[in-house]
Amino acid sequence: MGKELQHISRWCAIAGVLLLLFPGKAMAQITANASFDRTAVATGDTFTLRVLVSGARVAPSRVSFASWLQQVPTENILSRSAWTRSGAKWVQQFTLIHFDTAALVLPPLTVQLHLNDTIRTNPLQLTVTAPAASASLADMEDIREIYREPVMWYDHWPWAVGVLLLLVLLRWWLPRTRRAKPVPQPVPLEIPPPPAHEQALQQLEDLRREKPWASGGLLEYYARLSLIVRGYLEARYGIPALESTTREIKTMLKKTAFPDAQRSTLEFLLQQADLVKYAEMEPPEQYHEQALAKAVKLVRETAVETSTL
Repeated sequence: MGKELQHISRWCAIAGVLLLLFPGKAMAQITANASFDRTAVATGDTFTLRVLVSGARVAPSRVSFASWLQQVPTENILSRSAWTRSGAKWVQQFTLIHFDTAALVLPPLTVQLHLNDTIRTNPLQLTVTAPAASASLADMEDIREIYREPVMWYDHWPWAVGVLLLLVLLRWWLPRTRRAKPVPQPVPLEIPPPPAHEQALQQLEDLRREKPWASGGLLEYYARLSLIVRGYLEARYGIPALESTTREIKTMLKKTAFPDAQRSTLEFLLQQADLVKYAEMEPPEQYHEQALAKAVKLVRETAVETSTL
């Protein structure tokens, strides 16, 4: 009997050591599930995405939408909630919107866990349809008649005030026209600002010297890089690039003299910045200087000579 107890105690001790060394094996498997509140929506209507993570003891870090960017741009993600506990699951909700009719087949999302481990959700499908509109004239409201109010004396007071102000102005201005006209002073020659490509190259050189990514400023670096490139495109090609999305910029540049050979470089720069700013993606270390070199090359190869005033 004593030997059996010793044998059982020995196996219990071994099991305890294995639990300490490999806690993940003893835990329930961590899974992630994504679902929409509706499988069919109308264009311009908001809908909700719900992500549930089961088996995790602490809240996940974040959900990456990198796999959806081709079909659901980052500007279509209107809001996101914090992670909340619901029973044995962690829940996060996102409010989305879509403006084009389509039958979307969306790949799995990536959920980053507490210790940089990742899991993937299930794929999703969503049908976006045009809003229903009635083709019957009977559904239209009748045109209402214009109701005209009677004209009152005080309706004309702005004209009276305007005439009075004009008389006062003439009374003040006429005596001064009889005086000797002052000798015009020479206008100093203003030095024109440097061309757009020179400004952009100087800003990129300043960014290269500072290297914000080396001191933890990855988001600041890609935000500044995107701002420099967008500002150059706005000045060089006369498009509102600073206030437009990446997709809108690519569409507007098709109507300009922007070279086709640089379209892939521009798309890489803007999309890389969007992934860092909105999807919180961290590119490999070598991508930072590569992106800066691509921006310099794009500016130099699209710059034009300007005449000196």
